[in-house]
Amino acid sequence: MIPIGETIKKLRKAKGMTQEELAETVNVSFQAVSKWENGGSPDIEMLPVLANTFGVTIDELMGFKLAVYSDKERFIRLMADAGVLRKGRFDLHGFEAGYYIDTEHFTTNIHLAKLGEFFADLIIQSGVEFDCIVGMAYHGISFAAATATALAGKYGVTVNYCHDRITPDSRGRMICGHTVEDGERIVIVDDLINSGRTIDGRIAKLKEIADVKVAAVVAIVDRYEEGMKEVHESGAKLLRERYGAKILTVVNGDDITDAIRRGIV
Repeated sequence: MIPIGETIKKLRKAKGMTQEELAETVNVSFQAVSKWENGGSPDIEMLPVLANTFGVTIDELMGFKLAVYSDKERFIRLMADAGVLRKGRFDLHGFEAGYYIDTEHFTTNIHLAKLGEFFADLIIQSGVEFDCIVGMAYHGISFAAATATALAGKYGVTVNYCHDRITPDSRGRMICGHTVEDGERIVIVDDLINSGRTIDGRIAKLKEIADVKVAAVVAIVDRYEEGMKEVHESGAKLLRERYGAKILTVVNGDDITDAIRRGIV
């Protein structure tokens, strides 16, 4: 196992931070950071703070070798460390699930940057052709903005960006940012895909504004599991069949239940 001080130093330098900048970010003294990097160890309550700052899991921060895990498994561990993924017994509209997801716990700029990059990678790797990124209010707004930023910064892609509104503004507008136009190919960004009905309804509202084509729907999790069939069909399947859209998610429900079963989280 790599000493935690060495890992902190490596991660700090990878982010281009000085010891003083890291100290200010995590609200400790410069001397504390220096001590960590010279053989000391942070207090246990600092571990989630440091992990969130660097955008890694606590295990990675502690120097455990995670090469045996897939990218999906590493992402699921990140969700658990951030408090986004909680294990337990939860009733989801008649389906008893073994976990709950609350994406509001992705609260740091590091989380947002990582999600934007994950989404940008999914979009580019899929080969989907598109003209505009559209965030679904409310959770999808920040995720879509991060995605558009990552597309520019990592891939040099220039694309229009907008997000929808739950209620119209004072001038009756339901879109903020770029105004979608007939024939545009859009990529919808949201946090979760469940039954698909909510996203479907919002797409219908967008189509009242312009005759857009939904090229893809991008989300963190496709929440559907095989056992949900008695409650509702797959939301991803509904959106794929209704709009011909590609469904791009980092993980799905079966990935998470499998990770829990195997003790990865």
